[in-house]
Order: sequence, then C-alpha cells, then structure tokens
Amino acid sequence: MKRSPPVETAASRKKRKEKVNQLEERVNALENENLQLRLQLKVGKETVQRDALEKQEITKELDTLVKKNCTDEEVQSVLETYVKKFSDYGDVRTQSIERHMEQLQRLLLPTQVTKMCMWSLHQEDAFYESTNENSMAGNGSIWSLIMQEIGATEEQKQKIQEHRDDARQMAKDLRFTLRECEDLQRKMERKNQALGEEMKELQKILTPSQLAKFILWVHNNPASMAMLDKLWSPIDELNKTRSH
Repeated sequence: MKRSPPVETAASRKKRKEKVNQLEERVNALENENLQLRLQLKVGKETVQRDALEKQEITKELDTLVKKNCTDEEVQSVLETYVKKFSDYGDVRTQSIERHMEQLQRLLLPTQVTKMCMWSLHQEDAFYESTNENSMAGNGSIWSLIMQEIGATEEQKQKIQEHRDDARQMAKDLRFTLRECEDLQRKMERKNQALGEEMKELQKILTPSQLAKFILWVHNNPASMAMLDKLWSPIDELNKTRSH
C-alpha cells in the first residue's frame, strides 16, 4: 500500500519560504560583493570593455573639438579628464595600483592557522616541555595543550619539532617578501610621480590642441603602436639588464 505524501502545513510552508528568501538575499549580497571587488580591482572582461568604450568616447570628443577648431580652454578640459582616467600617472590608474598592492600585501600575510604553526615552531626549547611559565589555566604549556587536543604521539611531536629550523627560515623569507612588496610600492609611487612631473613639463611645450592631435594620432594608428609594443617590452628590458 502506497503511503500518501506528507501534507505540507502552513508553518512548514512559511519556514521553507523564509529559507528561500534568506538564500536569495545571500546570493544577492554575494553578487553585489563580487561586483564591488571587480570594480575596485579593475579586473574582468566587462571592466576592460567598459574602459575601452569610455576611452573611445573621450577621443571622439577630442576629435570633434579639434575639427571644430575649439579654443584651447575647451580642449584642455577634456584633456584633463583623459589624463586622469587613462594616463600612466593618472588618478584612476594610480588608485587601482594602490588597491592591487594592498590586496597583494594582505594575501602575502599568513593565515591564522599558518601563524600558529610558525609561532609554535619558532620557540625556544623550554616551550616544548610539558609545563612551563607560559601556561594556560595552570594545566600545561600551549604546546602541551595543542598536542593533547590533536592527540599527537611522542613520535609525531618529535617529528614536528624537527621542522623548527625550516619554520625560522620561512619566517625570514616572509619578512623579506613583505619588505620587497613595500619597496615595490614605494618605487611605483616614485615612478608615477616622476613620470607625471616629466609629462607635465613636456605638455607645456605644446598647446592643448596639439596634444589632442597627438593623442588622436596614436589612437588612430594601432599598427604603429603594435610595432612599439614589439620594440619595447618592460619584461625584455628587465631580462637584458639582469643578463649584463
């Protein structure tokens, strides 16, 4: 005899609906968070396409101003927007680099679990005794409490302690990496500042209309720009420097 399916009560329907609503809210929150992260980091195909369209619109506006022989003041206003959004040293690109570096530094830091592992292996011999001054609740050292919690055997404890020298070296390497990251950020800031100052001096030589014409020429000659990409590559130059 077949059993009839259980009858869904009003209370169970309400509970199921609440759960569905909670899941939908969670999905929406995650989607919004993902969107914000992608916008902040300036990554993703959609962001690249949007930037390209915006750049195209500004160059069209410059082209219109040049063809109409508009005043330098009118052209300068659009040029400032172009520099701010698309130049190497502009505000948008600078802020994007800063966000990338901040995220990189966060990702280089060890997680809480790794911190505990490295800290536990970075102690003096007394730390690994069954009791010491670094006790918690008077019932043994942190090391003893951890080993007791995970049920480690004496053989396992000994093998773990054999990695103390490796942990110390990893800590040194981590500090070195973080210093290198900070140094890289300082160098990029100096580079952007120097580049911005130099470009401003060069721009003083030309009128805003002449600068606009130069930007338009670059934009309208992609073949020439492709040639420059082949002739000059930061990675190639870096490799050549290291080889000499």
